[in-house]
Amino acid sequence: MSNICYPPPRFEQQKKEVLQRYQILNGSGIYYADQIAQTAAAVFNVPIAIAALNTRYRHWYHSSQGVEPEAFDRLQMYCAPAILAQESFVLPDMRDDAYFANNPIVTGQPHAAFMAGAPLRDPHGKRFGTLCLIDREPRSFSDDQLRVLESFAQLISDDICIRSAGRYAVQDLIELEKTRCDLFDLAMTDPLTRALNRRAFFRFAEREIHRANRHGTPLSALMLDVDHFKQVNDVHGHAAGDEVLRRLIAMTMDSVRDEDLIGRLGGEEFAILLPETRPADAAKLAERLRKEASELLFRGEAGSFRVTISIGISEPDSTDTTIAPTLDRADVALYNAKRNGRNRVEINTPSGDGWVLNQAC
Repeated sequence: MSNICYPPPRFEQQKKEVLQRYQILNGSGIYYADQIAQTAAAVFNVPIAIAALNTRYRHWYHSSQGVEPEAFDRLQMYCAPAILAQESFVLPDMRDDAYFANNPIVTGQPHAAFMAGAPLRDPHGKRFGTLCLIDREPRSFSDDQLRVLESFAQLISDDICIRSAGRYAVQDLIELEKTRCDLFDLAMTDPLTRALNRRAFFRFAEREIHRANRHGTPLSALMLDVDHFKQVNDVHGHAAGDEVLRRLIAMTMDSVRDEDLIGRLGGEEFAILLPETRPADAAKLAERLRKEASELLFRGEAGSFRVTISIGISEPDSTDTTIAPTLDRADVALYNAKRNGRNRVEINTPSGDGWVLNQAC
């Protein structure tokens, strides 16, 4: 049981924690690596440096210098033919090149005259973009400068590949958390009400009573039962009966703490375990639940109807080593609540006087 936690994992919270922990890698926004392009532009003394990427990477990775935001997509598109380049290249004067001479980035903004580029590749050699340097004046470019440009292109390639792998890893972690939450639900919860199933409730409850005994802290157990539930099913139909249970337990879950345990022990009978809570305080919660339950309106085959609940409360004796005796005493209190008119809360403590009533109706 040591590897199973409570409260149960909630997927949206787990997903949020994963994204926060790995926010530099997640796919929730664009990653800006402009400092690499800025450094390249400074080293080569050019006004514009841009990682021109194919569509797959363009949506989440950004690296540029000297490119206005409104011109970024247009420059990416017009630099796209460079992505096809198998090797590094230099165009000393684009105005003399048959392909680029009438290109909008030459005839209009940014009035490019010079371009040098080095391909961006994944570890298998597949091209996914080009690191392009652009100047507004023709210029020459040495072999040494081309090698340095290739080094910058390798830096960007490695950065993109690492972050792309990280994005997939984060997605895998999110899928793993989703699977973990789904498995918890399948193994531990009642499919109708989302309360713990009987087996899971007793396992977690045993942990809580051991903790209470070890630290000398109070613990209260509640047994909750829907009054005349068979009549609900007989008169209004089983679908209405299911809806009663779903809404009652949803209401209860909204009223308790995350660390409190709610379990469906069978039929319309539920148990609630409240760590670090004395019976008098548990009775206040129980009375609130009783009142809220009586105010719920349901619809069934015979029209609208309401239900009531009865609740029995107890606490462990100092000699209790399992949760069973505490639940048995709470069940006795529940029986007396039923016998004494239903729609009420009663307490049965392990005192020398036997069980003690708390009539809270």
